[in-house]
Amino acid sequence: MDTHFQVRLRSFERGIILDMNGDMTRQAEEEMLGQRSWETGLGASGPYLILNFTHVPYINSAGIAVLIRIVRAGMKGGFRTFAYGISPHFQKLFRMVGLTDYLMIYPDEYAVLQRIESLEASP
Repeated sequence: MDTHFQVRLRSFERGIILDMNGDMTRQAEEEMLGQRSWETGLGASGPYLILNFTHVPYINSAGIAVLIRIVRAGMKGGFRTFAYGISPHFQKLFRMVGLTDYLMIYPDEYAVLQRIESLEASP
């Protein structure tokens, strides 16, 4: 199984989805941080970033650090971050390191999109 990290950007009506594939280690830093200047926001794409972890089998401390940088940049850039496809083990780790203070976790893409739709519908 190839664990070389890759990321593909997909747009949806209110933001961006990052489909990640492979181990999230130091090698993922350039791929993730090179996607855009996160601190400046998502631009015309919308106010929501969705991280798809469905095909990310392993995340080490360097990968966690990259995620922390991106989700904290969301506070400056004015976007909210959601994630799905995270194993129970990594969900627990995310809670332990405080990532869930900045990142909302859902079971699948549909659930995230439903949550975003409800946020958009509320006054």
